[in-house]
Amino acid sequence: MASTYWADPDGFALTTPTPLGRRAVKAALIVRLDLDDAHPPIWRQLRLASDLTLPQVHEVVQIAMGWTDSHLHHFVMGPDTHDPTTQHFLTPFDIAEGDKGIPESDVHLDQVISEPGDCLFYEYDFGDSWWHTMKLESVEPWRAGDTDAWCLAGQRACPPEDLGGIGGLEELLNWLDGRTEGADPEWVQQVLDWLPPGYDPVAFSVDEVNAVLARGLLPPLEQFHPMVSILMRNAGGSPLSDLGELIRRADLGSPSLTERDMADAVRGYQVLLAEIGDGLTLTQAGYLPPRVVQQILAELGPETEWVGIGTREDTSQTVSSLRRSATALGLVRLSRGRLTVTSNGRRLAGDPPHLLRHIATRLPLGKQHEQDAGTIALLFVAAGKDWLHSFDEAARIMEWIGWRTGGDAFLDERAVHIWSKPTRDVLQNLGGSGLSTPNRQIAVARYLLQTADQR
Repeated sequence: MASTYWADPDGFALTTPTPLGRRAVKAALIVRLDLDDAHPPIWRQLRLASDLTLPQVHEVVQIAMGWTDSHLHHFVMGPDTHDPTTQHFLTPFDIAEGDKGIPESDVHLDQVISEPGDCLFYEYDFGDSWWHTMKLESVEPWRAGDTDAWCLAGQRACPPEDLGGIGGLEELLNWLDGRTEGADPEWVQQVLDWLPPGYDPVAFSVDEVNAVLARGLLPPLEQFHPMVSILMRNAGGSPLSDLGELIRRADLGSPSLTERDMADAVRGYQVLLAEIGDGLTLTQAGYLPPRVVQQILAELGPETEWVGIGTREDTSQTVSSLRRSATALGLVRLSRGRLTVTSNGRRLAGDPPHLLRHIATRLPLGKQHEQDAGTIALLFVAAGKDWLHSFDEAARIMEWIGWRTGGDAFLDERAVHIWSKPTRDVLQNLGGSGLSTPNRQIAVARYLLQTADQR
């Protein structure tokens, strides 16, 4: 028997849903998705992988229907009729509000619809209250090479956002057909002028939907570094947002680094730790002695020094960045003008894979704004985008999360560049300057964004 708890603000008990057992073998679920109470019907027929998570199903619904994911949503389990006393699965917003129940991220599609006729209910925009019904029509064998979500058929366009629900849609369709009796002509014209350019309630393109679905769905956020999940939550969680698209392009499912790759990546830190040895006294100005700087650069090779003349630490970007980040990563300690290697540094110096894992666990570096900017920088690089030409796009994402500079309404893109530097310096040390080794930086960035279990 399903458990109950007092959750509704009016005081009646909601029934906690009981998800079904998972399928032993992945299957293709053919479903029909209807916008409830829409006349004429607005519907889509979809082929969905049975192992999609509900957040991924949410993304499919948004894309297939044509919504913009600008509002909250809920899934409610059937399997036949919509029961208002059945508790919805919890979204990240619900969890942040302290609600108790089953997170939608823990539930797969085959756990809510299993046999033909089973239904899953979905509400989008609690103000307009657009209810949808997803009904399982048939179950087919999964074919290798199929995309996880594909649109097979459909009719009519999705209503415009913020229209006022089904009542607003019926009113709009009447006005578009010229049936405006009893309506304020000025208000009718304002609504018609407000419609998205080119809006046609009859239009629908299967090809346009599939062009978006072909990009792939956002993988479960549990596959990413915890900071990625935090960013998505703070940005509203939409897989259709700029941040969602960036995460999708980061492609963290690609192969991990080989042991040789790891050894190459951490070589700079190994050389620094070896030069410090049992301890190293800095110059009166607080820098590494010039002979040590020259020795480090000689060990690493001239191609590593892409900024500075490489004779003193204050003029060597490579050595300065190595020393500064090694301290932040807990590999080196400075006390009374003397550098020493920490216990972690000594333990890991000769073990490249574990040294790289240690570095990954310390990222992103800095205060919260620096951590957010650093994570976004890693995502841009992992997605194969040129970070040095992405500050404007990154600033928009940071603004959406809520960051500003001073009293400005907007975030200066230079702030993103500065805030990301602590983490970006580590990536540069591990992956090269990016001018001659972009593929290595991409691979390292993807590694750093993985969870500890994936490394």
